[in-house]
Amino acid sequence: MANEEDAQGQSPLLVLGKIRGILECFAPENPELTLPQIRRATGLPSSTCQRLVQNLVREGFLDRTGDAYRIGLSLVRMAAPGVHGFDPVRQIQPFLDELRDSTGETVCLYVRDGLYRSVVGLAETQHVVKRIFALGTVAPLHAGSAGKVFLTYDEDAWHDALEQGLSPVTGHTITDVDEFAEQRAVIRRRGYAASFEERDIGSASVSAPVFGVHGQLVGVLGIVAPVQRLTPEDVPALASLVVAAAADASRAIGCPPALLPGQPPEEDKDRTEVAQNPAQKKAVHTTHDTGQPEGICAVRDAPSGATWGRVSHAFFRAGRLHRVLAGTLLRRVGLYPGQEILLMLLWDEDHRAQADLIRALALDASTVTKMLQRLEQAGFVTRAASPTDRRASIVSLTDAGRALREQVADLWRELEEDTTTLLSDEEATAVTALLNQIEEGLQERLAGDRGTDEPPAGTAESGGRHNASSC
Repeated sequence: MANEEDAQGQSPLLVLGKIRGILECFAPENPELTLPQIRRATGLPSSTCQRLVQNLVREGFLDRTGDAYRIGLSLVRMAAPGVHGFDPVRQIQPFLDELRDSTGETVCLYVRDGLYRSVVGLAETQHVVKRIFALGTVAPLHAGSAGKVFLTYDEDAWHDALEQGLSPVTGHTITDVDEFAEQRAVIRRRGYAASFEERDIGSASVSAPVFGVHGQLVGVLGIVAPVQRLTPEDVPALASLVVAAAADASRAIGCPPALLPGQPPEEDKDRTEVAQNPAQKKAVHTTHDTGQPEGICAVRDAPSGATWGRVSHAFFRAGRLHRVLAGTLLRRVGLYPGQEILLMLLWDEDHRAQADLIRALALDASTVTKMLQRLEQAGFVTRAASPTDRRASIVSLTDAGRALREQVADLWRELEEDTTTLLSDEEATAVTALLNQIEEGLQERLAGDRGTDEPPAGTAESGGRHNASSC
């Protein structure tokens, strides 16, 4: 089928995307569809839709009875081996790792066990100050953002919790049934929940649902952080990443895209957790003498230890928010922060050895290998053995990978504009010069510690300036 389209000058990747779109129209609640229904669901031109459906019938991927089509038994037979040994937690783990990398915070996957929830998947933050979690950690179902997601999307869990009673875990736990019911409506509309110290004093979290093959709730995915690093003002940007990761996890275990809830509504982004947690009702947009919105790097919100290193604390706050924003923008084209840096290296010089990319990125080999695997699965790069050294792998761009260049360029321009929105051109130039000076000083310090002139990870010589822009 791909060759037929190739003859007309269309990319095989585009054809596969159209075929996938046709197959994903079918669901347990819509097992049979007519050709007009398929055409409306996919938005494909009539001639293209008809030709592809005919080809799918001929290959046995669809069966036809009269005017109705359904998934073919040949496709069902080919899919059967995929369920043997299928481990949903293992399938979801890469998305936990990527969300941890894009937010910098601990990410957990929970499943329900009666009136409790247990951690079955985990990607821990690299921060020294963190909330301690371990596989098997158990928490009450009604306390915290993950619990609120369970009680929103699982009616049996909600009724069981009401029968048991909403007992307080901390002074911030929601125990009023009417208030909790109002929050359920908000969570369902937004597609995520956030909480502050409802289960654990000093802890905040943002969580979203993970759905199974029939659109049923099978788990909850969320990030957890100290309240000093996760404030109500951080929720909108983080929620977008959490919801997207949960949607990716749902698709990875077979949930049809049509059964996934939408992204958080734009109109809710400035209200965020204030509506969900009345105990946090401080005005998000009010300002103090600093002229800054509350919670955004304001001196009064910083821990006392921030005075030990004002520049370092400013780096931490700005860098974290910058990385979250970069992750939100890159999600538009199916990338995570850091992946675009690797692609930039290939856009400058295609067909590079994997070892060369590892050196240029100044990252450990396992990190780059995982990054390449994800890009390869997304269809943006290919890897092949070197013709001169069979032990070496050559990484090359696909047509889809090359086509990303202009899109990423536009996203980085948008990121740059957002980053420097409060700076004049002169100030932006001065900040860049100062950051270069800081980078040079850190590079010299790290090189001295190592006793070598080799540039450390993340330096400009190794492509680290790009990495700094994605932190």
